[in-house]
Amino acid sequence: MNKLKQFWYKKQKSSHDLLDEIDQVLLLDNHEHKYSSRSTNTRLFIRIYHWTCTHKILTQLITCVCIPVLLYIFLIMLSTNQAFIPKEFQENHHRLLLIAAHPDDECLFFSPTLRILQTQHHVNTSLLILSRGNHVGLGEIRARELHGSCRALNIPQERCISLDLSYMQDDPKIWWSEKQILPIINEYIRLWSIDFLVSFDDYGISGHMNHRAIASAVRSLVQNKTNTMIKMSYELKSVSVLRKYSSLMDFYFVFLSFIPRLLRSFFSYIIPFNLISSPDVSRILLVNTPNDYMASRAAFASHQTQYNWDRHIYLIASRYMFINELKKIE
Repeated sequence: MNKLKQFWYKKQKSSHDLLDEIDQVLLLDNHEHKYSSRSTNTRLFIRIYHWTCTHKILTQLITCVCIPVLLYIFLIMLSTNQAFIPKEFQENHHRLLLIAAHPDDECLFFSPTLRILQTQHHVNTSLLILSRGNHVGLGEIRARELHGSCRALNIPQERCISLDLSYMQDDPKIWWSEKQILPIINEYIRLWSIDFLVSFDDYGISGHMNHRAIASAVRSLVQNKTNTMIKMSYELKSVSVLRKYSSLMDFYFVFLSFIPRLLRSFFSYIIPFNLISSPDVSRILLVNTPNDYMASRAAFASHQTQYNWDRHIYLIASRYMFINELKKIE
């Protein structure tokens, strides 16, 4: 114990000695350059660097926890700002159709979209799952689990559908035919009077072939304008694996990418930007509040057959439990 104390004392002493030496050098330099602030700035930077080196755990705590949490709170407070979501969402009651591939996609990937658009912007939500996830023979059970998830996400049971078609079964190696997907989507658009579509992007978050096939079909539907009822369509942005499992740390990247839109939004009260150019509606940022996050966890709890050990990690580590960044399909 005494040796440990001596070691710590020597370490602290050497650290302070180093700072004293730096101060002496900079002080001498300051006498030689009385009218220069360079030495003062250098001293400040060295002190900051030294502090971070001697307080590594505290620095990591601030970097990995405190700042991301503050950014999370900040983005929640501005969640209705037009920098993050087009103003028309606050003025019109849209009818959203989320198109996914398997039961549990709705809460593992799209929960911020479903929760925030519904609770904050009064969007009527519908869910169309193109398979029952019968890859290992659990299709019937997973279909029942989906209804529990829809209850937790406040999606009406009559608008929570999972299909069981022989030519469209869950398989990560099979690309579903676009010609078979499009008639199904059009049918439910007409049935539920849908004017707003959301689905996967080209990579499909995880690279699953079924996800990517749906993305291709939805993009074809929108770009060819084969259904005039659709007014808006967005796809969920895929990110790298590192960002996917960075949890709240991803708010660094998200915040930086939205800074130009935030500045425009803030200064629009002074400068009439809307007269110069229309607001950017190419991206939407949706952030789950803590209550919405817990509702998303409750939704996934309905999928008991999928609740493996790795899912516990996913529910904490995945950015998609907190953030959805939607890109407009054009």
